[in-house]
Amino acid sequence: MVGDTAPETWRTLASGLVTVRDVVRKQRRGCTRAEERVALEKVAGHPAFTGLGPADLPAHDRGRWMVARVRRRLLELETEETDSGEARTPARRAIRCWARYVDEGLSPAELYDAHPDLLPSDTPARTPLARRGRVQSLMWAGGARGDKDSLAGVLTLAAELRTALSTDLPDGSRMDATTFAYEWERLGTRMPAGRGLLQVIARLAADRPFPQAALREGGDCLPPPVDGVCAEPAALRATCAALRDRGLLVLDGDSVVMQESVRGHVADQVTPERDAHWTATVLQFLTHALRPDTHHSASWDEWRLGYPHVLAVCEAAERAQVRLGDVAYLLDRASVYAREGMEDPDLATALAERAVATSTDLGAADAELHGDCLGNLALAHHAANRVEDALAASERSLDHLAGTLGTNSVTYAESLNIHGTFLGSAGRLDAAEQAHARAVEILRNAYADEPESYVRGILVKALNDHAAMLLTSRPGDARGRDDRLRSGRALLDEASRLVGPGGYGWTQIELNTARACRAAGDLESARDHLEAVVRHCRENLPGPSTTLLDALASLAEVYEDLGDSRAKKTLREAHRVDNALADALSRPPREGRTS
Repeated sequence: MVGDTAPETWRTLASGLVTVRDVVRKQRRGCTRAEERVALEKVAGHPAFTGLGPADLPAHDRGRWMVARVRRRLLELETEETDSGEARTPARRAIRCWARYVDEGLSPAELYDAHPDLLPSDTPARTPLARRGRVQSLMWAGGARGDKDSLAGVLTLAAELRTALSTDLPDGSRMDATTFAYEWERLGTRMPAGRGLLQVIARLAADRPFPQAALREGGDCLPPPVDGVCAEPAALRATCAALRDRGLLVLDGDSVVMQESVRGHVADQVTPERDAHWTATVLQFLTHALRPDTHHSASWDEWRLGYPHVLAVCEAAERAQVRLGDVAYLLDRASVYAREGMEDPDLATALAERAVATSTDLGAADAELHGDCLGNLALAHHAANRVEDALAASERSLDHLAGTLGTNSVTYAESLNIHGTFLGSAGRLDAAEQAHARAVEILRNAYADEPESYVRGILVKALNDHAAMLLTSRPGDARGRDDRLRSGRALLDEASRLVGPGGYGWTQIELNTARACRAAGDLESARDHLEAVVRHCRENLPGPSTTLLDALASLAEVYEDLGDSRAKKTLREAHRVDNALADALSRPPREGRTS
């Protein structure tokens, strides 16, 4: 093995480098293609290079790749040694001799004559045999007895060449334990922050990209010196690039990727106790690095990359039993992303069940978190049209919140409002209206106490949901219909006063107001509200959305009822939006959503 410290092992590599030199020498002297092919195949088949370089290329192409890679790394090392203040030491001169020997295709005697500065001596070598012996001694080549003062140089060269032949391969880098051990030791003296950064990335999912932007966002939660590197974008880019050049990371655009072989080696550098510590550190880091609002489409690009890493770190934390509150939180956020961003309610349910199980074990340590986990489990069931399961989970959430935060708390009211939606889906409309009405009452009181607080957005949603329930048709109840229509419109007007155009909940208020107008026979007003939503989506949303789809589909119907010629064109646009959404989510086109 090239990376071993035994001189005998170095001799094997040295004979392999001679075959590389032979290729260069033949090329410089104008060999035939057949002669070059034979020389390249000799490189590829040499025992020194077993297991190194690309595995799937024909022998002559593999040999060509290896010759080019060896020459490049030798020239890089030569430049580093020349720039070093210790360039004249035997170890440094040995590396420079190997660079000249291979790159110029020289014999040892030719090297002595061409570069006498690399072989200074008070006693000149008079004969070709003496000159060859002196060069081979310094380089630990041929049968000469090696110079003990240059041994460190050739062993460094061996490790460097092994790294060069193990990384950035056409078929993927391969990092064995020997090569990694050299690189890890090297980092300790040249780039200590690189070790810490590798420990962080090793806890993430292997072979999956993780954005450097997330490292910058949450890096202040990491221990020094990693926090300092993450705080400076230029320093982070430079560190990641340096680790890539040593085969320890792969860069994919602005993301970093750690291969499984490297990940295992990094984790092996610490004790089980320190491994658990790093897992806890990275888990906490993810709670700050990734957006919490996974119900919002603006977070989905970030979570598309972060999702597999969240699962990997949470699984490790569950095994180590560390920071279980953070585990429950991240699994809960992942569940919401799976439900809303991936539109996979079954996956969302599985994640939510794990979050609930973890938050249950925490007991009263985080009452609000447990309530959130239960609520999102209910929403996952509801998204999969498992209405009774949704109601059961929602009732557990309400009971928990009533016992911990009280029935007048904002959190309880928010959950009660969602419970009303589930009751409506189950056809229990009177109970649904009562739940919505009570939620609105609690939130109105809370908002009156703190009119500039976050309660406004929750109140807007509750008013909207209560209005939507009142607008739900009830066969055989024509007399009560008009009363519910007036009450629903009043709730929507109240919500409109709390939020301006484009604000949180505004589009749903407009859609429900259009629905109320249509129910009242005011098609022109319905048209105006729907056109406002379509304009907003086109001007402010980056791509197709379910909101735009709902608005276009309803607007096409209103145009049709009004005899407006734009009906067919609008319906065609709705179909295009639905097809675009289907492509983006890899699902068949369908009408509406499951929740």
